Amino acid sequence: MTENSGLLRKDAPPESVWAGKEVFPTWGDWEAEFEAVQASLPNLARFAGNLLDDPATLVEWMEVTNDLSLRVGRLGMFARFAATVDGTDIEAKTAIGQASGLAAAYKGATSFALPEMLSDAEKLLKWSEEVPDLGLYAHYFRNQVRQQENLRSAEVEEVLSGLGPSFDAVYQTFTELVNSDLVFEDARDSEGNRYAIKQSTLSSSLQSPDRERRRTAWENYLDGYKAMENTLAANYIAWIRQQVFLARVRGYSSVLEMRLAPFNVPLEMFHNLIDTFKDNLPLWHRYWDVRRRALGLDEIRPYDLWAPIGKHPPQIAYQQAVEWICGALEPMGEEYVPVTRKGALEDRWVDWAPNIEKRQGAASWRRFLMKPWIFMSYNDSVFSMSTLAHELGHSIHTYLASENQPEVYFGFGALSSTVAETASNFNQVLTRAYLRDVKKEDPDFMISMVEEAMSNFHRYFFIMPTLARFELEVFSRAEEGKPLSVKVFNQIMQEMFAEGYGETLKDDPARTGLTWATFLHLYMPFYTFQYAIGISAAHAVGEKVLAGDVAARENYLQFLKAGGSRYTMDLFDLAGVDMTSPEVVCSAFKVMEENIDLMEKLAGA
Repeated sequence: MTENSGLLRKDAPPESVWAGKEVFPTWGDWEAEFEAVQASLPNLARFAGNLLDDPATLVEWMEVTNDLSLRVGRLGMFARFAATVDGTDIEAKTAIGQASGLAAAYKGATSFALPEMLSDAEKLLKWSEEVPDLGLYAHYFRNQVRQQENLRSAEVEEVLSGLGPSFDAVYQTFTELVNSDLVFEDARDSEGNRYAIKQSTLSSSLQSPDRERRRTAWENYLDGYKAMENTLAANYIAWIRQQVFLARVRGYSSVLEMRLAPFNVPLEMFHNLIDTFKDNLPLWHRYWDVRRRALGLDEIRPYDLWAPIGKHPPQIAYQQAVEWICGALEPMGEEYVPVTRKGALEDRWVDWAPNIEKRQGAASWRRFLMKPWIFMSYNDSVFSMSTLAHELGHSIHTYLASENQPEVYFGFGALSSTVAETASNFNQVLTRAYLRDVKKEDPDFMISMVEEAMSNFHRYFFIMPTLARFELEVFSRAEEGKPLSVKVFNQIMQEMFAEGYGETLKDDPARTGLTWATFLHLYMPFYTFQYAIGISAAHAVGEKVLAGDVAARENYLQFLKAGGSRYTMDLFDLAGVDMTSPEVVCSAFKVMEENIDLMEKLAGA
């Protein structure tokens, strides 16, 4: 009999699930809003050919489309979130298809607008300077003018919008395959007990002190992907080709440029990060060996990277985690802390029950002027507390941005991921510092906090940059017309991990090579490297705030409130961080080294 088979969604306590019914009490209400939005789209045609007639018409257009964009986005986010927390929700999956079609229809109905506005860029910019109601959109207009050469005619833009549902299907196929259809063999511990492996429960087995349970969990999980590797590769190749097609249609030199150009992020930011990462690989080799010795192993394997070093890791209930996180955030003041606490508890921003129907990972989802929604599988560990802090950082960022900016400066298309990941990691920096002070006399808690810090660095400063290197290689191959296949993917991944593991970690290349197949992040091109940028900037800002620098705190709050109303590098300047050189990333590696030193010391003690 399998033990710990996991919590069923229907049995999750009400306080542990999102408050989605506040938005759409029933799927009937969702359908009614869908039909209302759909019926309103033809009305947009009355603006075609008239946008630059006078400022009042343009103001009305911006207001009408801001509202519709919010409503379209809300419908899509609700459906996707419902399916994320419950992969068996057929109504949600049906709604995802409807929402995708509606989003494409909205884009098609508005596709004439940018070409029309940019037909007289001088007038557009002049009005944004002279008309107060358009001044709010000045940065948006300037940014569109800057990217004018990558915009196509109204007819072509309408065709590209119509491709949306077909392109979205590749992403949806991946999520359905790995979250609904993949089946994993149970893990077994050294006494023969069995543990069900699901996307939402894997971490519990990987963090087990029982090495046999860790080994079988890790191997069985990747073997599940191995059984579907050809399908997963075919799906990813389709995604790669779609992105290359879009980059070429829009006149970008690469998919990487297409990803960064809308935020005016220089390509050097990516390459500086990758170069700095490769320069610091010896530090990772040292960490593998410190962890090996701390665990008392003759050789360390990939499934040992989450094993607890402390003998008595603390158990932290969700409510306690919220209180500690909020205690750590006290330096941020009244605009920040009460909203975070209320959101995590009373307002039920967080769907945290580890039900077996839930998708892998964790994320904060948000739409303009809506409560943020977070999904995760909380398992009473230091690691889960850190994940919660991370996602609450995303949520408070978007909460403050939506309270201070219009819809056009909000959301995934307007907000740079490097900025977003700074906000999330900032919460973790403060939480870590706070608990290391509060619990400094508790050696078990201290070693767990160091393990958490290194787990965070491992994910964002090792796994994600490695995946970014992988993306650069496979997209470069596609752009050069070179063949792609599951064999190519696995070989590239194996070689990169071999370089990263060095001689100090005994790898299992056949399984490690499948890492690319396990990450949804690869269906968001070049999102991966931005975690490392974010953690670097977060440490730089966090250290100033922790030192009591009031100006740094105020600058950081302005950084959050600004949303996407400035270019990414200007936002970092606002926060007091210079991301034009590798120095901030180098400083973060020094913080990582300090954690390795502390782990070595505590484990030895």
